[in-house]
Amino acid sequence: MKINKDRIIGTFIDLVKIDSESGEEQEIISYLQSLMVELRFNVEIDKTGNLIASNDLNPLLMLAAHVDTVKPGKGIKPIIDGNTIRTDGTTILGSDDKANIAIILEILRVFKENDLHIPLDVIFTIGEEVGFIGSKGLDYSKVKAKIGLNLDGETGEIDIAEPSMMILNIEVIGKAAHSGMEPEMGINALKIAAGAINSLELGRIDEETSVNVGTIRGGEAINIVPEKVVMKAEVRSHNAEKFNYQVKRVINAFEKDTNKYGGVLKITSEQTAYAYNVPENDELVEVLKNCFNKNSVNPKIVKINATSDTSNFSRNNIKCVTTGGCGKKYHTTEEYLEIDDFIAGARSILDATLELTK
Repeated sequence: MKINKDRIIGTFIDLVKIDSESGEEQEIISYLQSLMVELRFNVEIDKTGNLIASNDLNPLLMLAAHVDTVKPGKGIKPIIDGNTIRTDGTTILGSDDKANIAIILEILRVFKENDLHIPLDVIFTIGEEVGFIGSKGLDYSKVKAKIGLNLDGETGEIDIAEPSMMILNIEVIGKAAHSGMEPEMGINALKIAAGAINSLELGRIDEETSVNVGTIRGGEAINIVPEKVVMKAEVRSHNAEKFNYQVKRVINAFEKDTNKYGGVLKITSEQTAYAYNVPENDELVEVLKNCFNKNSVNPKIVKINATSDTSNFSRNNIKCVTTGGCGKKYHTTEEYLEIDDFIAGARSILDATLELTK
């Protein structure tokens, strides 16, 4: 069985021409729904908007990809230039994650034309780029496979671990006053925030952990003691003890300086990802390594400090890694897809799918 190079390239071109920025995925979901029916899958859209498809009551493997793109992702004009697919430079290309959607569709078409029944669940999620909305809200009662490949990476990449991630919404409230006439009557919320931030160790704490204060907004005018400052911070760690410690450390830092100057502190938090780790010698990883090597692709086994839908799949008892065949410089208008890498990735995932469903 072979990947049809012209067909998979055509599929990718068709997909990127369908606008699907996060929050606007209905058209591509409808398009994929029709294709999956043609490919002999039972299909439904769950209440979150994800597409769930299955061709067997006892699927042996889940293949997943997300359908949304970042901005600017409307009116994409793909250009084939030798071994490269790029855009005219006004938009992203959308290989994250439409190259991987194309790979899934091509694999299913290969199975169909060879009259081969491979028991699969196929999941297309929405809202991955804006907080994994789809995989959080996915109706997991409809997903029967217990192992999976989340196709959301570059060719050869095998992500075996991701961190837990906590988002902290921090609001420091002081007291406004005229900065020239009676500054002593005010409580400077910006000073409180600056003191707390300055007391924190930010950036990479160690090989497993990072802390960041990413946004800060406050103040009304140069002649007013700033009354309110609003910030967003994050903590990431692969280690549960370090994760909890750093979350408490951030909260304690803001509590200390707020109390010191007589302000009011409001903090809400949301854990958006949960750490997982698939051992490097796990069969799932070994199969992918062998299949990439077979197709002259150097496998890259990594523990990343970013997060993906795999976090939610793993949390819902699907042993899963992230891999795939998307392009380079994604999330930018310089994004491009190398066709040879794309085809090698597709061949590798096809081989892995066959191996994992024996």
